[in-house]
Amino acid sequence: MKMPTGQETISHAAPNGTVELAIRPAAFPGHPEIYSKKDIEKERELAGIDFYNGKTKEGLDIVLIPKTYSTSPGINIHSVRLPAGTSHLGYAASHTGKAHSSGDNVIAKYKQSIPTHFTYSPSILGYYHLSRFLDTGHVEPAIVRTMDVAAHKSLADLGKSKAIGSNNRKQWTELRALDDAHSNSTLYTEDGKQLYGALQANPTGEQSYPHLSDLGGAGAFAASAEFGKVTNSNLLKLNCKDGSGKLNQAAVQQIVQVKDLSEMVLMDFIMSQADRFSGNMHSQKIYVWIENGAVKHKTKKGDSTKAAEQLKEIPPEAVLINRIIMKDNDAGLISGNSAKSYHLLDKISHMDPKTYNRLLDLQKELQKPEVAQWYQTELLFTPTDFKTMKGNVDQAVEILSSRKDKSLFLDANVSAALEAEDKQEQESDTTTKSNDVSNTPLAVIAGSVGRWEKGARNLQADVETVQRLLQAAAQRLQAPQIDPKGVDGKIARPPATSNTVVAIEAFQSRSNISIDGLIDPASQTWQALLQAAGGS
Repeated sequence: MKMPTGQETISHAAPNGTVELAIRPAAFPGHPEIYSKKDIEKERELAGIDFYNGKTKEGLDIVLIPKTYSTSPGINIHSVRLPAGTSHLGYAASHTGKAHSSGDNVIAKYKQSIPTHFTYSPSILGYYHLSRFLDTGHVEPAIVRTMDVAAHKSLADLGKSKAIGSNNRKQWTELRALDDAHSNSTLYTEDGKQLYGALQANPTGEQSYPHLSDLGGAGAFAASAEFGKVTNSNLLKLNCKDGSGKLNQAAVQQIVQVKDLSEMVLMDFIMSQADRFSGNMHSQKIYVWIENGAVKHKTKKGDSTKAAEQLKEIPPEAVLINRIIMKDNDAGLISGNSAKSYHLLDKISHMDPKTYNRLLDLQKELQKPEVAQWYQTELLFTPTDFKTMKGNVDQAVEILSSRKDKSLFLDANVSAALEAEDKQEQESDTTTKSNDVSNTPLAVIAGSVGRWEKGARNLQADVETVQRLLQAAAQRLQAPQIDPKGVDGKIARPPATSNTVVAIEAFQSRSNISIDGLIDPASQTWQALLQAAGGS
């Protein structure tokens, strides 16, 4: 396997002198803005992990421990304080079980490709970058990492001897035999001296998704009450606030869950995921509140002491909900597609308009030769992998676009449901992407904007978004006739007196679009305006 060029490579020395590589793949071509500052920091943190003599920034020891309690033979990267006189391998031999002490944290996971056993590194990398392009954000950062075969053998031996269950033991046995041959091109570097794989951050505060993680198979998921809310054919009408403006926890949980599950199905459809519904559904607790008109959230600390301290900083009006985490993404691209086999995408009735718009953008991007090349050189996709994913995107667009405004409603936007501005839904203390709609792919409207007599909803946040985009487009195109002359979130009545409607119609005329004074989510006018304003 030829290693990617990457945007940054850090070398690490194995005990026998072999130079291992930690490679941060280049950003999606032309779209560096889709990665947050936190993503880049986490990628660099992963790249800096020394498998043999490493320490965390807190001074804890890095210890590699084989996974003996799951089907695929991966390696957990632990941060611990090694007892005096205890070797790394000695500690690992005593701690291969799933349970570990409070001072022992799994900070990352390393998985190499074994396509015959539903473990594929390019799938892990593909999910991370797909999540950032679609802006779903529930996948932890991942990088490419090599590992000395000789060093891996001792861990594989430990995995064989400590395996829980015949399936896990069989896979460690087969992987150990491959280490001796070290000639499989999907698993080893060109010189045969190192494995290659994906090193991915491990989420904090993770837990099994309530009820959904206990379901057996895609059929059971499709029949679940939770997915039933995603397939319900009526428009979402959730009372997320009571009369005093206080958030309703159950309603907020429902809108987040509907958004999460629709996005999970879409991503699994695109990535041909074969193993989501066998216990591989996880979640974490997050606090959600509204601050300065925008939705804020913060992940609840997993440690009980830290969680108690954190609660002192959380606004009293915040509600605590479950948010999905998409981990265990290694069974994509190689065998089956559960979402496709069970027609899950066809059944979805609710989706975030932002996600739908980004899917349309992705379809266009995948037509570019440089994007196809990026997937193959940076994310280790084979030409067949890319063809599979690209075909799935085309099919997803066809399925969803044919049903839009009929049996698919773009009404699963959390900010709109909470009657807040769609500025950001990131960790409240993390500076991420710009809030300037003209420079961000996050620009979205939940309903139509423009002429009242044509049924425009004209929600204040939507009108403000359109007004800002029109301002940006007017400046970029030097076209004063499409300037709405202010951002106030209002459409005047009658429409003839509305500067915003005049600007919309002027923009439609300039863009050779049918003039109706109306902008609908995902409409031709909306797409053209995003492009003209320098957005997505």
